Amino acid sequence: SVMKAITAGVALENGAVTPEQAVPILGKKWQKDKSWGGYFVTRVHAGSAPVNLEKAFVFSDNIYFAQAALKTGKAAFADGLKKFGFEEELAYPFPLEKSTIGALDREIALADSGYGQGQIQMSIVHLLSAYTPFINNGNMIKPILLMDEQKSQVWKEAVVSAEHAGVIAADLRKVVGDAAGTAHAADMKDYPLAGKTGTAEIKQKQGETGTENGWFIGYNTNSPDLMIAMMVENVQKRGGSQIPVKKVKKVFELVR
Repeated sequence: SVMKAITAGVALENGAVTPEQAVPILGKKWQKDKSWGGYFVTRVHAGSAPVNLEKAFVFSDNIYFAQAALKTGKAAFADGLKKFGFEEELAYPFPLEKSTIGALDREIALADSGYGQGQIQMSIVHLLSAYTPFINNGNMIKPILLMDEQKSQVWKEAVVSAEHAGVIAADLRKVVGDAAGTAHAADMKDYPLAGKTGTAEIKQKQGETGTENGWFIGYNTNSPDLMIAMMVENVQKRGGSQIPVKKVKKVFELVR
């Protein structure tokens, strides 16, 4: 689900969604039509009220972001991800696999990719870089490893507009600050964090029980010079993404 901020950026830039537009979603399961057979996109929070972009972030709504990817369309979605550096070798001293989009040839694959499942693969270093546009007016900062490398290099200019970067940044703050937010456990008085949780399910097909990796990426909105992305393996049945949420919070408590 850490992918959802990127999907939001691509969808906003393409006019597929607007921040105010509320999508009517009922129940925990959704499919576009009967051609999907027995396959459904599922979400954790099931309400009856229409879901706008802010609520989709707060509740990490898989269905909203699946629909956003479908509205964006296969070609525009893939092009948008490439603007964020997907399918591109990263000039980085430590060997990293390039982040890949995978097949988007079927509607289900496109929908699943919108919330970070499908065949999406992304390194954690690239993930950090992909969140920098939201605090740099849309510019994506190049990740570096060595102390003598030039800091604050712009890798990709205007990945999203400054306006859309601001919209997503405000929603990422809500993920932590809102009492219903999936990362509310990281909220600290006088030290506002923004970020996004994620749970990567590792299994071959729907209905199976697999392992889970928990994710959280966060930064302090008042002084966003430190951003932390953390992944913890095998979090199923022991806290899910709340494990990295609490660990990242502890790091910020030490440096605040």
